[in-house]
Amino acid sequence: MNILIVEDITLIAERIADLTTTYVTGAKITISHTLEDAKLHIQEKAFDLLFLDLNLNGKDGFELLQTAAASSFQTIIISANKDQAAIAFDYGVFDFISKPILETRFKVAIDRLLNNTASYREQLKQLAVKTKGTIQLIPIENIVYIKACGNYSEIYTKDLQCFLHDKNLEKLLQLLPDQFSRVHRSYVVDTNQILKIVKHGGGKYSLQLQHDLETPLSREYYKKMNSAS
Repeated sequence: MNILIVEDITLIAERIADLTTTYVTGAKITISHTLEDAKLHIQEKAFDLLFLDLNLNGKDGFELLQTAAASSFQTIIISANKDQAAIAFDYGVFDFISKPILETRFKVAIDRLLNNTASYREQLKQLAVKTKGTIQLIPIENIVYIKACGNYSEIYTKDLQCFLHDKNLEKLLQLLPDQFSRVHRSYVVDTNQILKIVKHGGGKYSLQLQHDLETPLSREYYKKMNSAS
């Protein structure tokens, strides 16, 4: 597991690294002491887990958290700013550990992560999209469906906007809450937005969604929907 620790105080960064080595077998650890250095590492290397402090030499760790929200790795905040926890969870972070770091609390977070619980996905409130070099946050509740576009994905919202995301459907499904389901080889839908199934004959189907939107529906998923009803 590739792990990035972003902490400006060397002693704390080393403690996080020691605890990680203790509880994560085969951990490959990178330490960044500045926001700029952390951004470079994220651009150059694929990480599975990010440990992030929210105050980095006076700079706001939330800036990096926006970048992290556009990635498929998990994020655990380690910070003395307990009042920032609610905001952090809006970005879909996996956990929030308060300083000073207690080993028992650290172990609980790692155990949850390694057990691959899906609860973190239900906490995700916004999805980050990179647009013209900047990060734009899209509320999860505004997404109706997502369409495959090569190695990218097109996100369609309730206000009929379309955003290009640099992750494919498989990676986005790892981030999104459980109500998002793949209904076709090229489509993922928020199942709460489904109004009805439309039969076109010849074994072809589609889904009528809210906001006058429609997507194809595969025969396989059509059978699943019928068996569940």
